[in-house]
Amino acid sequence: MKVWREAVRLAAALAIVACLASSARAVGSAMSDYDDSEAHPLRLVAYALHPVGYLAEWLVMRPLHRIVSQDDMAPIFGYVPHTGFDYETYQEGLSTGVSYEVPQSATHQAYRH
Repeated sequence: MKVWREAVRLAAALAIVACLASSARAVGSAMSDYDDSEAHPLRLVAYALHPVGYLAEWLVMRPLHRIVSQDDMAPIFGYVPHTGFDYETYQEGLSTGVSYEVPQSATHQAYRH
């Protein structure tokens, strides 16, 4: 029974070491190069406030916009929709009128084969 406990402890220890080693390697490869733009002390404040702003956008502002932008509620709240983009007639391209075109050389290569 004592040998069994020692084998289980050894297996658990090896599993923990393997997890730590693989996570350290993954963290090391996921990190980007450090430059002086991260050296400003207010960057730490931005790191702390960014999740707060993200949550506020998704939990407060987007649902509020959804309510305010409904057709029957828009006159009450004074909501004016953005012009230049219509979801009903949207086709590939940007609302600025710029559309994506396949380069001519790519279309010729496709027809050669």
